[in-house]
Formats: sequence, C-alpha cells, structure tokens
Amino acid sequence: MQVAPIVTEADYTQALMEIRRLVAAEPDCRTPEGEWVEALTSAAEVFEAGHHRLDLADIAAR
Repeated sequence: MQVAPIVTEADYTQALMEIRRLVAAEPDCRTPEGEWVEALTSAAEVFEAGHHRLDLADIAAR
C-alpha cells in the first residue's frame, strides 16, 4: 500500500476527512482499513510538521 504525499491544504483536508471516517468505523489495526488509517495519519503528521507549527505561547494561554 502506498500513500501519496500530502502536498496541499486540500490534500490535507481530504486526508483528515478520510481519517475521521475510518476512525469512526473503529477498524482493527490488522485489517486493510486499519493499515490505511495508520498510513494516512502518518502522511498527515508529516504535512503538519512542515506546515502547521504550534505556538506554545498560544497553547499556554488557554
């Protein structure tokens, strides 16, 4: 199974929607659906690391 890299915000949004759909179905991690949600989550995390930086001061203020 290969996951295309998430390059744009549109790709990211689409991946998040698919992740939510899959998580709601509660797939077993040993099924193709479980493996797919893991792969999509990893790809989304890579995108987030490069595009969505956390402002720790903002988090602390909450």
